[in-house]
Amino acid sequence: MAPSVTFGAMRAWLGFVVLFCALGTPALGVTVEAVPRPAAGSWTVDLTPSHVLKPEVRADVDEMARSLNDRGLGQLMVVMVDTTSPRRSREFALELFNRWGIGHPGRDDGALLFIAYADRKAEIILGDGVDDPDDQAASDAVMAQEVVPAFKRGDPNEAVRGGAQGLKELIENSRLNNPDAAADAPSAASDDVELMDWEREAFLNTPHMQVLTAEEPSPPPNVGLFAGAAGVLGAAGLAGRAWLRRRPRKCRTCNNPRVRLGEAADDAHLDPGQRFEESLGSVDYDVWWCAPCEDAAVERYGRFFSRFKRCQRCGYVTGKQTSRTLRSATYDHGGEVEVTVRCGHCDHVTTSRHRTPRRTRSSSSSSSSSSRSSSSGGGRSSGGGSSGSW
Repeated sequence: MAPSVTFGAMRAWLGFVVLFCALGTPALGVTVEAVPRPAAGSWTVDLTPSHVLKPEVRADVDEMARSLNDRGLGQLMVVMVDTTSPRRSREFALELFNRWGIGHPGRDDGALLFIAYADRKAEIILGDGVDDPDDQAASDAVMAQEVVPAFKRGDPNEAVRGGAQGLKELIENSRLNNPDAAADAPSAASDDVELMDWEREAFLNTPHMQVLTAEEPSPPPNVGLFAGAAGVLGAAGLAGRAWLRRRPRKCRTCNNPRVRLGEAADDAHLDPGQRFEESLGSVDYDVWWCAPCEDAAVERYGRFFSRFKRCQRCGYVTGKQTSRTLRSATYDHGGEVEVTVRCGHCDHVTTSRHRTPRRTRSSSSSSSSSSRSSSSGGGRSSGGGSSGSW
């Protein structure tokens, strides 16, 4: 009788060990080599078990990427996997970018939005041609304001759509594609970021803020150090803006402290257009209430990069932009694009046409490469971009 009991106990113990190993061993992620290159005409890859990306979102991203590529401005790709374990997502995404050569040869104008869904990690990899300090700051803003918040809300499709739109605008507005206008162009935040007079004064008079002027030319900095410094400056800028936004206010009439109302309570002090902007996420409003005076001070905070445009009629950032290629850019001539902005608040529609630069030919590029094939490329990245988690 004893041997059978011992044998049964051993079987139970072995079963427990097998179950423990199965549950306790972390899932291994896909390898870089195993990620399939998208077919011609597609710029998205979704390897998550449940195929998180909706068909309409993939179609939107493909249209954005196709528009960039057809105009010769750059290449944009979105890749979503379940996990990169045991590799770090940043390392994985950079190797994938360079393995595929995202971007046009000689321009390095590619951008990759990479998502490790189960790892809750997001990475933006920028090609070397679109990773100067302004581009780095724009990348940080896209990650901090579009990608991560949407994932935290449990909306991965909106995270991908917003992230792709932000990267499309980053490439379009890059110094690479606007060499003549870059020196005179305002910062990305100038149109939508508004500071009160006292905020400007407080920001400029902050003891820790110093302006350093170089007296002698210095040798070119290390690329990695330069990218890291740009990321730090971008993060410091966002932190400074958040500090200014939360800083206590006083009523100028009675000198009593104002109280910042919550999201639900402040709607009573916003007009319909402002409430619609908040519902779209293009602008956020703070309302500071003074109880003794029964006065509401409304302050406006626009997103650095929003897929919505300012309406020329009503002035609210509630216009949805679409573009249609009228003439594709080639190596011999530029292209032409028709841009339509339809306002969701007042239904006003504006249409304009814009010329795009001709494509540039690299000596290393093959003449048989097709401008419409997502598999063609030759771009390279040294690791510029942004990282996020939720």
